Amino acid sequence: MYLSYVLGQTIKDPEGREFGKLVDLIASPGPHLPVVSAVVVRVSKRRTRDVAWHCINFDPEKERFSLAVPAEEVEEYEIGDQDLLLAYNILDKQIVDVHDYRVVRVNDVRLEPSGGRLYLVGVDASTRGLLRRMGLMHIFDKLAKITGIKLRSKVIAWHDVEAFERGVGRIKLRVSAKRLSALHPADIARIVNELDPDQRTDVIEDLDVQTAAEVLVEADPEVQASIVENLEEKLAADILEEMEPDEAADVLGDISEERREDILQEMEPEEAKEVKELLAYDDKTAGGLMTTEYVAISKDLTAQEAIERIRELEPDAETIYYIYVVDSAQHLVGVISLRDLIVAKPDQRVEEFMIDKVIHVHTDASVEEVVQALTDYNLLAVPVVDEENKIRGIITVDDALEEVLPEDWRRRVPRIWR
Repeated sequence: MYLSYVLGQTIKDPEGREFGKLVDLIASPGPHLPVVSAVVVRVSKRRTRDVAWHCINFDPEKERFSLAVPAEEVEEYEIGDQDLLLAYNILDKQIVDVHDYRVVRVNDVRLEPSGGRLYLVGVDASTRGLLRRMGLMHIFDKLAKITGIKLRSKVIAWHDVEAFERGVGRIKLRVSAKRLSALHPADIARIVNELDPDQRTDVIEDLDVQTAAEVLVEADPEVQASIVENLEEKLAADILEEMEPDEAADVLGDISEERREDILQEMEPEEAKEVKELLAYDDKTAGGLMTTEYVAISKDLTAQEAIERIRELEPDAETIYYIYVVDSAQHLVGVISLRDLIVAKPDQRVEEFMIDKVIHVHTDASVEEVVQALTDYNLLAVPVVDEENKIRGIITVDDALEEVLPEDWRRRVPRIWR
């Protein structure tokens, strides 16, 4: 049974006199599924009555409602904060289809009778549900016999759905946080991109900080900004701290200056400092693209000491495919590969086997220059230095490609180091 079949139905009293038109059903939380607890009947142009279920007769065979008591004995139902108006609160609202990783619109509501009661069992987000609600199914069924085209109902079980915000007139729907968290961050981001700002914020708030950070990275830039603008400042800071500094800087660069400063104040001093340094560079330069997460070691270390140092740095480093070598003043003087380090003799000094001619770019280099360096020398990352040849960061090939590829292609670039 579907809600669309009963909306507009004439409700009569036991004597067969018209009482009004059915315009909605009210469902209350039950042990397993919401149960219909009242029928909303329009009795005049400007008045409706919420008729308690015990004053209603329901014929499951004919799917017909009528009054079980005379009109003057009808008892009003008092709507609670946890109640749902099925037509008003659910129809046309957005829900998350966790199986297809997308946001869909509710076109109809599925109900099932059992033990003299009606239970809310699911929502129909299919085109068939929309045609049914518009009263066009009989026309389409005739066309289907001619064309052979069949439309199936897509009923999403109510167990897969719960409220964003409880309360009459304010409900928006989503899949439960537990089910959503089980998805890949890229799939959650695809869903978040389709939600309205309030819904996006609710989803992010329900995720753990690490997952929220991964989802934020995958979301569209304008969506990232919308989420961070609406989050509580401390939570926004916690999430940004979990992101790579360059990614956090990209997000903060797209929000208002006042909001940005408030969030930076909430971040840990060290993380905030790194992000502020990146925000100082133009977005379309090497400085704006680089991340400050990289591995650099002193040229004076032995191979064994370098390995021990890398063990300390690795958890916070975006990549250790290249290990950059610096002098005491942080000048870039060489580079070694992880393979070179492993096969070197334990007591051999790094400067003895490092490559001293390092391909690099300057902080003010253009995106095109960065891409040129990466492609010409087949690099996975390129170091960025300032005017004094001090290393300031690195740019990974995926970050560089995202800047030059069309928007539709950017999501297809694999994040090599995640």
